[in-house]
Amino acid sequence: MSERHRIKRLTALRYLLALPKSIWYNFRLLPCRQAWQLPILISHRTRVESIAGKVDLAATTLRIGLVKIGFATYQHTDFRYDRTRFNLRGRWVVGGECAIGAGSCINVDEKGVLTTGDNVSIGPKTLIICHRAITFGRQNQTSWCCTLMDTDQHCLIDSLGNHCNEDRPILLGDSVWLGCHVVVTKGTQLASHTTVGAGSVLHGRYEEPHTILAGNPAQVVKKGVTREDFSDCLNL
Repeated sequence: MSERHRIKRLTALRYLLALPKSIWYNFRLLPCRQAWQLPILISHRTRVESIAGKVDLAATTLRIGLVKIGFATYQHTDFRYDRTRFNLRGRWVVGGECAIGAGSCINVDEKGVLTTGDNVSIGPKTLIICHRAITFGRQNQTSWCCTLMDTDQHCLIDSLGNHCNEDRPILLGDSVWLGCHVVVTKGTQLASHTTVGAGSVLHGRYEEPHTILAGNPAQVVKKGVTREDFSDCLNL
């Protein structure tokens, strides 16, 4: 058996094992008119910690597996051990196809709103902590081991007793690519067609499109750049 056929058979088995959990959570999260189509597939290796929140499917067309949680792996991930964690206490607005890689941790707080546009791929072992708002535009891809946090997760008080580190939303434009180990801090805004180099730390507004950012803090290192289409990333 070729390696390609072996991978296809293994992927089919993982989807089959995901059906019981996926059926349960589709009917817990969605209206019956949407749930029966199984638009959300949740890997059996995913730990669902809370679904007290709400999923809004804003996609124009629903189909089975429109959203895949906990399946995609890369060379450094092991599906047998890298468990995905999903904690939805706030709101998740789904604008189309979305894939969340194995070993990722998605945490949406009660007041948080996570928005994913069409054709969004979030790589394995990525951490997303959303207390206020994190928005992914269309055609976005996040490599492995990235971190996106719109909060410090702790309170700082100034000399006058005022809270001085409030949560601030994160906004990523369309066709944004984040390399591995990128950290996106609160208040970050990225223009469309932005590529971010591995290990970069983003903070603030990056308003010029078609650029490459790199460094800590990230700065523009090249202009006039457009990435090739990565629509196949959701097939992982």
